[in-house]
Amino acid sequence: MTCHSFIRHLCLWGLTLSLMLTALTHSCGQIEDQKNSIIEQRIEEIAATLDEGQELDYTNLFEDLAYYFEHPLNLNKATVDELRELQLLTDIQISNLQKHIARYGELRSVFELQAVADFDIPTIRNISWFVTVKPTLQLSAFSMREFFDDATHDLFIRYKRNLQLADGFIADPATGVPDYAGSPDYIYTRYRLNYKKSFRAGLTMEKDAGESLQRGPDFYSAHAMYSGQTWLRKLVVGDYQVLLGQGLTCWNGLAFGKSPFITNVKRNGIGLRPYSSVQETNFFRGAATTLGFKDVEVTAFHSDKHIDGNVDATADSVLTDDEFIVSSLPAGGLHRTASEIENKNQVRETVYGGNVKYTHRLFSVGATAIRTAIDAQLAPNLDLYNMYKLTASQNVNVGVDYQAVLGNTNFFGEAARSQNGGFSMINGFVAALHPRLTLTAVHRWFGKDYQNTKANVFGENNLTAANEHGLYTGLQANLGTKYTLTTYADIVSYPWLRYRVDAPSLAKDYLVQLNFKPDKKNEIYLRYRRRQNFVNSSLDESYITSPVATLQENWRVNASYQAHPNIQMRTRAEWSLYTTESGQSRGFVIYQDVNYKRLGSRATFSLRYAIMDSPSWNSRIYAYENDVLYAFSILPYYGRGSRIYGMVKIDIARGIDFWARYGAFLYDQTRVITDASGTTTDHIKSDVHLQLRFQF
Repeated sequence: MTCHSFIRHLCLWGLTLSLMLTALTHSCGQIEDQKNSIIEQRIEEIAATLDEGQELDYTNLFEDLAYYFEHPLNLNKATVDELRELQLLTDIQISNLQKHIARYGELRSVFELQAVADFDIPTIRNISWFVTVKPTLQLSAFSMREFFDDATHDLFIRYKRNLQLADGFIADPATGVPDYAGSPDYIYTRYRLNYKKSFRAGLTMEKDAGESLQRGPDFYSAHAMYSGQTWLRKLVVGDYQVLLGQGLTCWNGLAFGKSPFITNVKRNGIGLRPYSSVQETNFFRGAATTLGFKDVEVTAFHSDKHIDGNVDATADSVLTDDEFIVSSLPAGGLHRTASEIENKNQVRETVYGGNVKYTHRLFSVGATAIRTAIDAQLAPNLDLYNMYKLTASQNVNVGVDYQAVLGNTNFFGEAARSQNGGFSMINGFVAALHPRLTLTAVHRWFGKDYQNTKANVFGENNLTAANEHGLYTGLQANLGTKYTLTTYADIVSYPWLRYRVDAPSLAKDYLVQLNFKPDKKNEIYLRYRRRQNFVNSSLDESYITSPVATLQENWRVNASYQAHPNIQMRTRAEWSLYTTESGQSRGFVIYQDVNYKRLGSRATFSLRYAIMDSPSWNSRIYAYENDVLYAFSILPYYGRGSRIYGMVKIDIARGIDFWARYGAFLYDQTRVITDASGTTTDHIKSDVHLQLRFQF
């Protein structure tokens, strides 16, 4: 036996024995109880470090991790796309895993991952819940009996209501009729069918607060999708998303921005996936397919749906019998007032396109073309910063993307052109310079005249991919087994005007974070973030405005710790300072979370108490909050007062779960409160959230 083989087996048996001793203390039922908390912890780690105020759809990520928890991914058979779908491994780790299997043969145990380059103990622990090395059944063994026996079903019924009525729900004294057409109740229902990740189907219905139920739920969504390893790789009918390249040409799904997870700067375009959320604009409706021929995949998609449009009432709206003028295309999906109802589904949007992709191991190159058309003429306001915004009723985007792993470095990028000649590109790399040192860099050059309504790319203007030149660099260093230092710097220039910035400008964003994790149950981190930007002067009363510098600084201390075998606690304190020409505004938030779960118990409890002092909106502080399953929120803590919420989850019976949550902002003074439900004046802003799930 060689020295390398001896060390490999010694490490394997050591880690195996350690994890087996830990596993013996848990029953199968107890492991099942941990599923949701493990997945929620992973999503919270992502959500809590994203750009403040960034709204993302975590539903697909939660569904993927939940599926792989119950049906672990076979590492010996997994494709690159399946490994990327976990959102837990970098392309360098995936490449090293494949090289390890090719050299030494199939893995015999998950614990053997410690012998794979760049796989440390925390990484192995993170993925061990979602992977296996056992053989899995192939679809070739399909039978209807097996389908009915193995298919899983989920049915959710969700209710939410703000307990203080907004102005829109109160009847006008003159007319006796409120502005909102419906009740203040939010109602949500969804059904999902899943068969071995090979076939998925679902139906979603939603009514927002203030919307009427006279014609049924305001929003419907349905899909059916097949995935396989034959020449027919994917086929989806109904509502779906397309994720290609780095998001410069076509991407309308979940994507991460800047965060201490510096390796998330690279997008992993997995192509087609079913749509399972309730954002009423960010999806396609129609049909799409992916065909595979050895190393080549061809994807084609078509979408035809109606979207909201603000009809321009100040001009002669009708241009022709089939085309009219709209000033904007609202993406909020709210249809409560007469004007919102009138704008509903005013515009017909047609999208079609395709992608050709060549993949050989972890090298790929692809070409994408997409055409978007609406049956209306866009006429945005005449402000100078809108000079290069899309006004045509149709647009064509073409792009080329690549990614490759060379040694310990993963290179990636994409270049795209819009119909008007606008050009944008992005290039970057993630490099494992040392087992304990990772470097990332992303350079983007987004032309001021690039036009694309279906982009979602890494950067400040991620949804437009225009008017931005920037360089991002990130560094992660593992300082021993317990300390991790993460830092990034992002320098951005804007060659053209922006909203509230009437001149070309510059922005800088810096972050440094130190994590101390003595064991898997306890962790503390310190973070400092500094952002410099420009905004038009508020003191200049002349017709000519000039941008002035602004500075935003945030300090955070966060600790997660196991206070008792049944109690997990989290304490956070954060300070903010916003400086501009007119002075400074300060903000402060401190909160305590308590999560109680006794193994074997049917009930789980979560509590938070927070104190906030942030009188200015500019110094507001965002914080992630746990919610019912598949519901997530990052709320702004603004004003003086406190915040409380409590949630209980009860396992009523096998396959039946119930959640109840109450949350409230308690303000020191009566104040005007504005949110998605409208405007109200009160010293308290509270809501209740209920959810019932059936699994069968």
